[in-house]
Amino acid sequence: MNILITGASGFIGQNLTKALIDSEHSITACIFKTELPFNVKILKFDFAKMLKITDWLPYLINIDVVINCVGVIAENKKHSFELMHAKSPIALFKACEKTHVKRIIHISALGADNSAIATYHKTKLQADNYLRSSPLDWFILRPSLVYAKGGKSYQMFKRLSNLPVIPLIGTGQQLIQPVSLEKIIQVLVKCITTKQINKTIDVVGEQIISYQQWMGQLRVKKSKARYVCVPLFLMKFMAILVKPLNLQLFSYDNITMLEQSNVGDFSQLKSFMENKK
Repeated sequence: MNILITGASGFIGQNLTKALIDSEHSITACIFKTELPFNVKILKFDFAKMLKITDWLPYLINIDVVINCVGVIAENKKHSFELMHAKSPIALFKACEKTHVKRIIHISALGADNSAIATYHKTKLQADNYLRSSPLDWFILRPSLVYAKGGKSYQMFKRLSNLPVIPLIGTGQQLIQPVSLEKIIQVLVKCITTKQINKTIDVVGEQIISYQQWMGQLRVKKSKARYVCVPLFLMKFMAILVKPLNLQLFSYDNITMLEQSNVGDFSQLKSFMENKK
């Protein structure tokens, strides 16, 4: 198949591209600035400027499958959640309808539902809802907190977990379901050819744990972990103060997302992966 991957230089996109290089598929990787160390066809453009159907049409000729891996952790003046998570992907999906792309695999996020309070999740939901109403064959994957050695958020949590005193967000009892990058790649690869279609899948780990337990699991220091609870209002206030520093992992929206429990249905994922169709 001819596969186009958007966000191919991102954390998930780059690892997916790497996993598909030796497959029978022909890969076209869409990037913005970060180069790829792989021998695949490269397209360079700014996703935030691809807002019209006609912007996408030239890139979709003879494409069978589109995998959208684009996502931003924090906004800036040129790359807002609205542009990156809603307007551009919806334009892409509409263009796929016109060019008869066979399948769309879209990476959303756990928490992108009708109870969403963070702008990150709300804009992801806009694209999800459009795709669900389209005539395309589609998959919407909603990962939980993703961990892998090369991941920025994972490295940040590792550093926090090894401090003499570990800061907890609020009470630290928010529930999470961390999932490995390897598992996400396995799910993405299966979505390319499976006969199961039109599914929203929570890509989550089997174990539900609290944020405090997660910090304890990541800790490698032998000294006993000690914790301090930082009130949510104070975390949000600090995030507003440091916004000009563009600390992407410490943004107001990220704090808002961590305020909620973040769990999904592992049995659904297990059933999908075990189905041989």
